Amino acid sequence: MKFLQLITFFLICFASKTYAEENPVVYSKFNYYTSEENAIIILESKDESHKSVQVLYNDQVLATTTFQQLKTKLIVPISNYSEGNYTFQVRVQDAENKQLYAKEIIIKKLKPHFNEVKIDQEFNSLIVDKAPFFPFGFYCGTVGDLPEREVVNGMNMIGPYQGNLPDTFEERKAYMDRCAELGVKVQYGVNSLVSFGHNGDKGLDKTEEEKLAILKQEVLAFKDHPALLSWYLNDEPAGQGRPVEDLEKAKKLIESLDPYHPVSVVFMMPDKAHNYSNAFDIAMTDPYPIPRSVTEVERYVSQLKQSLNHEKSIWMVPQAFGGSEMWPRESTPKEIRVMTYLGILNGARGIQYFIHTGDNLNPQSVSMWNECRNMAVETQQLAPFLLMNEKEEQLDLQNSALKATKYTYHDKEVIMVVNTENELTKVKFQFDEEIKRVSLWFENRNLKITDNVVSDFIDAMDTRVYLLEKNFQNENENNLVYNSSFEKLSTPGLSDGHNLGYTENDYADKGATVFTDFVHAKTGLASLRITTPINNGGKRVNFLPLVTEKGSTYEMAIWAKAKSKDEMPSISLNFKGKDLEHQFQLTEDWKRYSFLFTAEEASTNTIIQLDLLNAGTAWFDDVSLTAEPSVNYTISENGIATVSMKTNLENSNLKYRLLPSKKYKNYKKTIEIDQPTEVEASLWQHKKLIAVSKTFIPINKALYKSVSFLDEPNESYPAKGGSSVTDGLLSSTSFKDENWLGFLQDDVSFVIDLEKETDLSELTLNALCDPNSGIFLPKELIVSVSEDGKRYKELAKKTVNQKSVRGEPYTVPLNINLNTKSRYIKITVKTFGAIPEGYLFVGTNSWFFFDEVLLN
Repeated sequence: MKFLQLITFFLICFASKTYAEENPVVYSKFNYYTSEENAIIILESKDESHKSVQVLYNDQVLATTTFQQLKTKLIVPISNYSEGNYTFQVRVQDAENKQLYAKEIIIKKLKPHFNEVKIDQEFNSLIVDKAPFFPFGFYCGTVGDLPEREVVNGMNMIGPYQGNLPDTFEERKAYMDRCAELGVKVQYGVNSLVSFGHNGDKGLDKTEEEKLAILKQEVLAFKDHPALLSWYLNDEPAGQGRPVEDLEKAKKLIESLDPYHPVSVVFMMPDKAHNYSNAFDIAMTDPYPIPRSVTEVERYVSQLKQSLNHEKSIWMVPQAFGGSEMWPRESTPKEIRVMTYLGILNGARGIQYFIHTGDNLNPQSVSMWNECRNMAVETQQLAPFLLMNEKEEQLDLQNSALKATKYTYHDKEVIMVVNTENELTKVKFQFDEEIKRVSLWFENRNLKITDNVVSDFIDAMDTRVYLLEKNFQNENENNLVYNSSFEKLSTPGLSDGHNLGYTENDYADKGATVFTDFVHAKTGLASLRITTPINNGGKRVNFLPLVTEKGSTYEMAIWAKAKSKDEMPSISLNFKGKDLEHQFQLTEDWKRYSFLFTAEEASTNTIIQLDLLNAGTAWFDDVSLTAEPSVNYTISENGIATVSMKTNLENSNLKYRLLPSKKYKNYKKTIEIDQPTEVEASLWQHKKLIAVSKTFIPINKALYKSVSFLDEPNESYPAKGGSSVTDGLLSSTSFKDENWLGFLQDDVSFVIDLEKETDLSELTLNALCDPNSGIFLPKELIVSVSEDGKRYKELAKKTVNQKSVRGEPYTVPLNINLNTKSRYIKITVKTFGAIPEGYLFVGTNSWFFFDEVLLN
């Protein structure tokens, strides 16, 4: 019997391959359309004789396009079409417009519905809330608090095994309502109402008519529920011998009442799924191979994809159980990881583990279930590459144990690799084009690229995800916010640069979530997603502290949108400890929200706080805090500064003045300056001053000259070495600014080579004072000069009498008169030394920080 099944399987494979070579594959992008302006018809073929493709309706040509190798997309306008089914004809022609192939395809048009779920037949996936959606969750029994316990770990769907009788209706409604609050989707189980039970059990003691009547009540009760993802129709019907007609009758009833949600069936015998194809929209398969080889899952999923590709959504049910019946043990963390990734590589676009009941009952293994949670977050990060890719390519890594696929999305690529053997394995990639960076996306490390070749090791029974970047996205140099578009991640699902609290502790909801989102993004790949289950019960996002200057004006801005609901949610933007809150009500579309404020005092601890105040889900991108207006400059080697100014505010007049002048000029183009100058830029509306920012342009004779340290900076604060002393860049008042040089020595000496004898009148050293961080002003400054760089003569000495004051950090320009002509300038700094009583860190050695020396 097994031999016969094997022969049949190979015949199916061969027949499918032959058919694909003879005829193109034609399908609609979605299984139905609602609010879309256009329908998309896709043709896949490798036949080089195909030159053009047409779409016709009632013999009228609606669209014609040039044939594209592998995948051709035809755009068909349908906005004027009413609800119904429309039969289109697709024709393929050769270079002489001779018809080579024709096929009819039905486009289904429905009225828009707020909770519609579509099948994306291009990727065998789902469209939920008008966006690609990768369901990642689990089967369960009693729901309880599992949704809120798992949504915070990245799970986004559940599939309860349940009865459907009226006496437990309120329990079902309660968990559905809670899932809607949390943003968790539900595969709603109605399998108890379809055909007979499992393993010879009669099932529900009702007639077929009675069960269908209850099914009708269930569909009518929940078809418009925001948590509904799909209707879970049946478990392993082919293996249990359930008649196809039973499932088709139930599917027909559901579809007549709710055409907006797919119906799912799971198959233990995926080669039989096509027999039931009229009874489902989502095909699931449940290979449970452990303790046998994990690679069995490949056959299960690939059989589903082979027979149902571009027709159904394809999911896998990995084995998260064991120690009972014919399975002597649970999957190990490595096995569950390899199983899951193999399923995805072979085409699964939904993962639903069997089974999770909580309290370590199923599964028992803490580490294994934590691995499932890890992969839930990883998969959401991979979503654009899996659900929206422009190209998918299986790779041959010259090792049968390594399974690899490359996905292309926009200007980036990921390579997913699975090592199916229980031993360390080497992997190597040769790239045909220049790749600027290869990073292990989930491991916070980069690989060295040598002649377009990258090598790595993959742990035993493990996975790797490589992100390939051909270019980098540059941050706005004027934006003070770190990782403002959430693209930098050191940990899957968590963008760098913020921490969390609760909006209001008294209302804190344990199911509130904040994750990096890779399906919705204004720019780049990522955005920040916040879900607030109940009003004021969400999590507050606190961004990293920023430096603001007293008297300067800043624009706080953020791009945001929210999931559609009757009453759209509002956000709050504020600064910790400040009374500057601004609230904005969001829309469904990306929109920029902003306000101006003027800093009343200098601060290195300006913390942006973001709250989603009302129940709902919202996405955020491109957070910015910029001086308004902004001033930028570059200084040439001959000491000429080119200064540019910019504003984000419309309907404003940008002016400037060169202090101490009181005369304003209209800014029209870049200006040039040849001496040290403080530039004040200002914005005016209706002849009223609304914003001011100041920038000092440090033109001086030491610019870009070489610097040699006799005492090296501490390895924790090296800046850019000697070049930081003369690069014309002044640091902020935060010691974390990467331009500061930090020292712990008692004496710090360095030499500036001016390259030729130069007339000098004054030296200014820009020092930082931040006693709360252990950074003190020095005791003394000594300047020596030399003609040959060997023999130095002390020229000037200055005792620093200023006391280092605790509080907000500040910079101090330490000036010393020179009145000399020399080439080599040696600066020796006597640092403060041990920290005395009255300060933090008493008895320890103080730090000395400086960033720039100006010579005039």
